[in-house]
Amino acid sequence: MAERLNILLVNVGGTKKKVYQDLSKDFSAVEPPFWAALMAGYVRKNGFSVDILDASVRNLGLEETVREIQARNAEMTAIVVYGQQANTCAPIMGGVGELCRQLKQLDPAIKIILTGWHPSALPERTLREEACDLVIQGEGFRPLLEILKKQPYEKVPGLWWREGGAIRHNPRGANIGDLTGELSDVAWDLLPLAGGDYRAFNWMTLQSLETRNHYASIFTSLGCPYKCSFCAIHATFGERRIRYWSPDWALKQFDILARQYGVKHINLIDELYVFDARHYLPIAEGLLQREYKLNFCAFARVDRVDAMDMAELKLLKKAGFNWFKLGIESGSAAVLSKAQKGKYDKECIRRVVGKIHEAGIDLCANFIFGLPGDTRETMQETLDLAVELNCAFPSFFCAMAPPGSDLYSEALRNGVVLPENWIGYAQQGYEFLPLSTDTLSAAEVLRFRDEAFTSYFSNPRYLASIEKKFGRVAREHVEAMTKIKLKRKLLGD
Repeated sequence: MAERLNILLVNVGGTKKKVYQDLSKDFSAVEPPFWAALMAGYVRKNGFSVDILDASVRNLGLEETVREIQARNAEMTAIVVYGQQANTCAPIMGGVGELCRQLKQLDPAIKIILTGWHPSALPERTLREEACDLVIQGEGFRPLLEILKKQPYEKVPGLWWREGGAIRHNPRGANIGDLTGELSDVAWDLLPLAGGDYRAFNWMTLQSLETRNHYASIFTSLGCPYKCSFCAIHATFGERRIRYWSPDWALKQFDILARQYGVKHINLIDELYVFDARHYLPIAEGLLQREYKLNFCAFARVDRVDAMDMAELKLLKKAGFNWFKLGIESGSAAVLSKAQKGKYDKECIRRVVGKIHEAGIDLCANFIFGLPGDTRETMQETLDLAVELNCAFPSFFCAMAPPGSDLYSEALRNGVVLPENWIGYAQQGYEFLPLSTDTLSAAEVLRFRDEAFTSYFSNPRYLASIEKKFGRVAREHVEAMTKIKLKRKLLGD
């Protein structure tokens, strides 16, 4: 008789349609749950048996997921609430909460642990509201291992639990310092990478849309030294710094992904990859030696790229860094200052975008409408800047206050209306409710964003540039995406 599985890590499914509406069919990404694979590698390295149930990629409904969890019969079930960014996790909690309830109705003895971005941001609320046994605040690796070792709850850092009708918790523990040594293993083998079920962002593969399913995503560093008011990352890490895996570790993971799983496109989900040249330059040089011709995208900041040497940008391009995700956010210096984003202005943005384009790198540039201080005029200023820059694929967002961010705390203090349920934080969702500003209602901000999206992606100048660079198929793909109109409850749909 096989020994009982120690722990099953679950990535919840059943939320794609609610989060992306009809964009979920062909235009949204399907991300591999890297954090679950990293956690599984850590647990397995320390002598415990583990498996991953990625209900999302398998498109399992909640009832199907419940049956699979029951069939695995693990000693513990940990639901890993990690999207690829801290700000995208709140919408997942609707599915997480319902899964917990159904599991407990089926078998109250099933031990459920919640770990991830959202539970770290709101540990007490999560434990009060959800039908789970334990909540882990912080990164989760060491606490999960201590739980598996059957340590008394009082000795597990960052743990929240119920006892005698009361909620108890321990202070969060120290983060892992030696990522390369302690988090050396990634359980890629527990994910269906070889089946081609994961799917890259459409913009990332405009040059070869037929290969979108040869895809993976990975962190090579954890954390961020900045504190943008709209970002929730520090709720998990509890500090403002970046910790790195070694360049050799990163290159080893790329070797595995390219050679064993045929991956062609890799999304580097580091909060700020293009930051320390001592990290990204050795990786780029190692990639050139391998000649995989992988297609990478990575996050960058305007002010950091402004300080970079052009030779570094060209080296990154040569190594396969074809895309930067650049947080421009706003065309208004005053709005950027209020968001604690930085001190750069439009001239700096123009200079940096021109520099990136000169190196041959394309941009998925982020713009946010409705940040504190935004007016109709400043939002139009932001849209005008986006049109002027003509980046290959801008992402237009509405400002929101994700749990764990400064904006969330500020909204609670000031009585600002927030979504009634977690799916209301989904930017493309029907129930999405963005923040209002001093001069604009939430509906006005949302309407502006949706109209900006349509006007940008149907602009003849933009479409001509896409066809010239990526071909007719890419243009037709963008045109098909633009025809999908999101329905919005806030706008009366």
